[in-house]
Amino acid sequence: MTNVFITGTDTDIGKTFISIGLALLKQNEEKKVGYFKPLQSGAVEENGILKAPDLYELSKYANIPSKYSYLLKGEVSPYLASFLSNSKIDINKIKSDFEEFSKNKDFVITEGAGGLMCPAAKNILFVDIIKKLDLETIIVTTPFLGRINHTLMTIKCAKNYNIKIKGLIINKMPKLPSLSEKNFTKELQAFTNIKILGILPEIENPTKENIINVFKNLDI
Repeated sequence: MTNVFITGTDTDIGKTFISIGLALLKQNEEKKVGYFKPLQSGAVEENGILKAPDLYELSKYANIPSKYSYLLKGEVSPYLASFLSNSKIDINKIKSDFEEFSKNKDFVITEGAGGLMCPAAKNILFVDIIKKLDLETIIVTTPFLGRINHTLMTIKCAKNYNIKIKGLIINKMPKLPSLSEKNFTKELQAFTNIKILGILPEIENPTKENIINVFKNLDI
């Protein structure tokens, strides 16, 4: 399997959960796995040290090598966080960090922030970072009302930028889905031929074991 970039149709769509699940699954298959975050905003300072929230979430489940290029304070977009902290973001540094980090690994998961058009830095969107890293992209969506629109727009945007789409993951399917949620996949497939890699249920009490078991059902 080639390295992948995880993006979403929106924020809070489950990109970090998907990244963690893929990392755990591939580690369970005895692959040398890595997790890369180009820009991490929302960092929290503890005892004078900035903590990266997404990397911390990953560390709850397993010891998987991880790296970020830029760590920024503020629960805002990376662009705004870098602007407020007067940090200069260099997309070439992100590329060199990724290439160095990827050495001697079988599979590296790179996670974005927000969606494809989320501002990353001055004059840089996350879609620009994906193109710079030349990665296949997995689009994460949810089956909730209104998400067909967001998903189709994300697919169209990716195609317009010549982004290679590996497929879609539908995340957070409720145990008792509504009529709209039950038919989300069928409705989506009526308007796009992008491969659906799998449908993941909501997990109330995630553990390493039940996450791996759920992710085994993905067509990846």
